[in-house]
Amino acid sequence: MEILLQEWLSIKGLILFTIGLLAAIIGVLFGAAGFILMPSLLLVGIPIHTTVAVNKFATGISALSNVVSFVIKGRLSLKKYFSFMIVSSLGGVLGALFAILLSEQIMNVVACISLIFAFMMVLRSNKWIVKDVKKTEEQRINKLVPFAISMYDGCFGSGSALMNITYFLKKQHHYLKAVELTRMISLSSCTGAFLFYYFTGIVNWGIAIPVSLGSIAGSFLGLKIIPHIQTKWIQIILPIIFLFLIVQVVTDLIQ
Repeated sequence: MEILLQEWLSIKGLILFTIGLLAAIIGVLFGAAGFILMPSLLLVGIPIHTTVAVNKFATGISALSNVVSFVIKGRLSLKKYFSFMIVSSLGGVLGALFAILLSEQIMNVVACISLIFAFMMVLRSNKWIVKDVKKTEEQRINKLVPFAISMYDGCFGSGSALMNITYFLKKQHHYLKAVELTRMISLSSCTGAFLFYYFTGIVNWGIAIPVSLGSIAGSFLGLKIIPHIQTKWIQIILPIIFLFLIVQVVTDLIQ
């Protein structure tokens, strides 16, 4: 325990905390925490599967802090969406299983195809980003979509929350509601995936703890910023983030 504490308080621990902080802010605002977290952890020398496991733990803890806040404030009903949480948890477990069985190359191919498909959806977003909640009726959510995205999240992760936000916006949910539902889905899929990685012995607590502490702080900062986000910013920033994610995955495929 003393060794772990020294590691968390070291320069490396501070770097990991900062990575978690920045990733969570980006994740809450635009659903692209993996764009910061995954490459950053790999850059400091963390192995790919350990990186994915840490990503699931940190993102799950960050999402949990948000979901608890939403429930306490009465903005989110776990009873209403309990079935979605179960489905997303199963998706996360299956995704983690595939991550262990599949090579990194195949994972990147799947990620690239998924991100390109989601990017095409975002390009059509001008017609379905909700500007006036009172005049817009929310459409029914298909459980299959969160399940598929949760599988992708458990396996790879980069862009999964952004895909969920995009889907909920498409179903006429306003942006803040889309973020709330996405954090709930992220909590479920990350919990399922993390438990699988934990029982297979992949988790490194010396890395996971400082990143997660940063993620908790970043998630609350992100929520403070959301009310100030304007619709026109969303329409510009979402496609740009998707493009960066696609470029990142394609670069990994070429190398």
